[in-house]
Amino acid sequence: MMKLSKLFVATALVPLLLTAACGGGSSTAKTVGGLTEVKVSPDWIAPDITWIPYTVGISNGFYKTQGLDVSLVPPPDNSSSVKLVASGQADIAETTLTDQMFATGQGLPVISIANLSQSNNWGFFSAPGNTITGATLKGLRVGVFDDAWTKAMLGVVLKKAGLTSKDIQQITATDGDVTLLIAKKIDVATNTTNFAAPQYTQQTGKQPETLLATAAGAPDIPIWNYAGNKQWLQKNPDIARKWLTATANATEWAMANPEDAVKAYEAYHKLKTSGYDTDLAEWKATIPLLKASKGLFTATDEQWTELGQALQDAGQIDKVLAPSEYYTNQYTGK
Repeated sequence: MMKLSKLFVATALVPLLLTAACGGGSSTAKTVGGLTEVKVSPDWIAPDITWIPYTVGISNGFYKTQGLDVSLVPPPDNSSSVKLVASGQADIAETTLTDQMFATGQGLPVISIANLSQSNNWGFFSAPGNTITGATLKGLRVGVFDDAWTKAMLGVVLKKAGLTSKDIQQITATDGDVTLLIAKKIDVATNTTNFAAPQYTQQTGKQPETLLATAAGAPDIPIWNYAGNKQWLQKNPDIARKWLTATANATEWAMANPEDAVKAYEAYHKLKTSGYDTDLAEWKATIPLLKASKGLFTATDEQWTELGQALQDAGQIDKVLAPSEYYTNQYTGK
């Protein structure tokens, strides 16, 4: 979607092959230590700082305290974490609200159980002095990713500006598009403020020009969420609650101890990351995005309805379903 995480080689994190389009959920099993296994599929094919709650939860014992043995199952591409959960190869996925909405429309057995972030900080980034608007995107080289959120938000912004995808030159980034922007291989990068701005500043010492999608007609709704396999959730409601409790505790700790959290993330299986300074800047920029007035994991009917209406208006979905088709607060108690 919007991240500049470097690809890595770690046999412990080789993704499972995606097989069926849907399944009955993976069965829970006890480890040698008597812990219950939970498989989590992150949002991206390579590590980035949204992994911090998991790596802190694993390394610092937050999951173990809840009786859980959590392992990570990275997806084979940038839009497959929700499919891994639907097929039963993972129990819980970090994904986006758009992925969840499209999955529901396709009848996949996946439902959102909590929102990871609380605002839409996706947008367009250009070199200092090159101010952009929705209308001035016409004719520009725009760096994009092949994930559902990028496609959805770009479609909404272009529609609001009276443009179509044919009015811009889309250049798909395989790793990250900030480096392409710095190298002047694109005019505009699509990304999020917690990734693009720190990366650009760390590499150039300057702040990029920013046009948030919310200033160009997109709804201000959360980007990332946690989704679970419906059958697995029905069989393991207490495990789901324990996972969310441990993840919340790990997240709170990582917010209060950003330096140590980043070190734990980088030490996890010796991940090849963006580098400590960039990782720390990204995590510090992420922290303000995580809490709403009701705290972590807040999800509301209005968020899902607003996103659905925006996607329908942009011609990306035919029908907006009831919010309860997309999400539940059953496991957070909010």
